[in-house]
Amino acid sequence: MRRAGLLVLTALIVAVPVAVSCGGGDGASDADQTLPPIATTTSSTILITTTTAWVPVTYVIQRGDSLRSIADQFQTSLDKLAILNGITNRNDIKAGEVLDIPPPTVPAGAGTSSTTSTT
Repeated sequence: MRRAGLLVLTALIVAVPVAVSCGGGDGASDADQTLPPIATTTSSTILITTTTAWVPVTYVIQRGDSLRSIADQFQTSLDKLAILNGITNRNDIKAGEVLDIPPPTVPAGAGTSSTTSTT
């Protein structure tokens, strides 16, 4: 008997919210009403960056090359080129030697930022 009573009670609890939400009884339909317009504002900030993978490069010194001309050719610093290759006397390089070339020197301000806002 208790089990039957619980089943009836459960059925009533489930049925009551459905009956209440199915109609207001005042004759007004929710479809007849309209909502006021909503104003929205979106703001975003985008940081534009450039990522470049650097592949190690070597260079065979040619007759007539200078350390400065090689650094300029590969858009790198003369100091970085000399340090990377253990060169203490920048005027003492020979044709046929192989140099490791450091990555190009990146100019200041390479990354830019942009902010947009819409209403």
